[in-house]
Amino acid sequence: MLEDENAASQAELPDDTTARSGTPMGPARWRGQLGSTFLDAVRADFAAHGVGVIARIRAEKPETYLKLVASLLPKDLNAAAGGMDELSDDQLIERIRTLDSAIRPLLNVGKTRARRSRRPARDGSPCLERKP
Repeated sequence: MLEDENAASQAELPDDTTARSGTPMGPARWRGQLGSTFLDAVRADFAAHGVGVIARIRAEKPETYLKLVASLLPKDLNAAAGGMDELSDDQLIERIRTLDSAIRPLLNVGKTRARRSRRPARDGSPCLERKP
């Protein structure tokens, strides 16, 4: 982690409001250059660590992985998906089942399922046991 911070601090950040040509930069241009520098640092970090981190997130925190995937999807899925209105009910059901089967393993990774025991708990309610 310390290496990442050192790499970020060594990135070329504009130290003042003067461009390399010597002409003053306005705040918007300075923010643009800072944003560009930040994105360059993120690209370099992702190139070095990204694939491994994403795989670890998928395995250890599938809900975070799904949030990441959802954040990359277009805001208006209807416009992006196009043609959903033309699908029959059976075709829609098949697509839902396909998506469900793709997502379900991500939701169950690393989690144990609870099952009902045949013997009741002390208070008379069914007790839940974890599968081994």
